[in-house]
Amino acid sequence: MLRLSRRGLVATGLLAMPRLARAAAPLEVITSDIRPLSFPGTDRYGITLDILAEAIIAIGRTPRFTFLRFGDSVERAREVPGTLLCPIGRTATREAQFTWVAKVIDVPQAMGTLADRPVVDLAAARALARIGVVRNGLQEVFLRQNGFDSLLVLETGRDLALALAEGRIEAWYATEPEIIQQFVSIGRSGGVRTGPALQTAAAWLAAHPDPRDLPIAALRTAMARLEADGTAARIYRGYAAG
Repeated sequence: MLRLSRRGLVATGLLAMPRLARAAAPLEVITSDIRPLSFPGTDRYGITLDILAEAIIAIGRTPRFTFLRFGDSVERAREVPGTLLCPIGRTATREAQFTWVAKVIDVPQAMGTLADRPVVDLAAARALARIGVVRNGLQEVFLRQNGFDSLLVLETGRDLALALAEGRIEAWYATEPEIIQQFVSIGRSGGVRTGPALQTAAAWLAAHPDPRDLPIAALRTAMARLEADGTAARIYRGYAAG
């Protein structure tokens, strides 16, 4: 969460010490609208970005979040040296494609169904005609590895929420808080229910394999402190509670 007073102190220091201007410049992070993990905002930016903002401020920088479609954000982080990306799931396919800076938070993954439908676990999901997942997400990887091939793959969580609400899919597999929040955003609050967690996946801060002058070590230390002192868990609870 951005604190103007801290930014003001940093700005004052920059005026006094021009040689440090580059070091204290805003730190850009490429991201996507994956509610409630990340979204454009003026006060809150989602679970992962609020946590990351705390870490960036703690190392004397100010965060700047640039929003792209998820697939485009992944491609930019793959192709442009010195790029930070958050959030992203860590998979075997992606392992060598990025520098994995730090885990931000663990998030349960579950099946979402309409409120008048049964809660779905992995065994019951095998009987469903079609399940929705976001393109290039770790949820698609998980389901395909478990033998699911009748998937509707769409670009965004909002697209999938609408597909579920309209009956084009029978279930949507995603992060549990995202399913609930996206139904709120399409005006269907209370219209969805989530089943048991089928996996718990970490949302990561990643970077291009050539990080250039990114403060990787400092970010890792700051993120570890936020996990140890309970800040990360507190921010998560603030969103999970609605």
